Amino acid sequence: MIWLDTFFATLRRDILSAHRAGGGWMQGAFFFMLFVVLAAFAIGPETRAQGPVAPALVWLAAALASQLALDQLFRTDMEDGSLAVMATARLPLSALVAGKCAAHWLSSFAPVIILSPLAAIMLGASSNVIMPLLVSLLLGSPAFIFFGAIGASLAAGHRGGGLLVILTSGPLLAPPLIFGAALVKTGLYNTPEVKLLAASAFLALAISPLICAAALRAHLE
Repeated sequence: MIWLDTFFATLRRDILSAHRAGGGWMQGAFFFMLFVVLAAFAIGPETRAQGPVAPALVWLAAALASQLALDQLFRTDMEDGSLAVMATARLPLSALVAGKCAAHWLSSFAPVIILSPLAAIMLGASSNVIMPLLVSLLLGSPAFIFFGAIGASLAAGHRGGGLLVILTSGPLLAPPLIFGAALVKTGLYNTPEVKLLAASAFLALAISPLICAAALRAHLE
């Protein structure tokens, strides 16, 4: 019960903070669309007409957009003493991690998913790609956030830790990126790629809060 209370309190607080911050929560969507526009110009109309390159580019843009501002995920709570208070009160830090990741997904990555059909069409994808793309992003995108949070927890005690986040989480993002793009390419839902994509997401949801909680406790000691 304490775990759920902490999770929902953190989720509500971070969503409200993102709303009060103005347009900052849209930076992932802005980056995503900028990447897609530049990619569309770079590959040219002939390549866009072939279509199959679109899913991979959309997934790559989504993976990069998901990592924006992750180095700030825990830094504010470190600096204002919230983490220290929670650790002293023996509240579950894993619930804090899960709540912050969920809030980051809702406030920063959900707009990317909404814009993904437009991005795919801009890159020359056909209309029958849209539904598999949405399904793949909904299924696999939590892995981006929760795996990225591992790097964010390691960088929480250091200023300018954005590079550390990318270096730590980058290898972990490869499996969902590969399986997600494969799902869109085949357009089938009962395939090994779909199961592996779901497994990557569930693995991230299971282990990331525990690893992040341990890393944050180490920063506090």
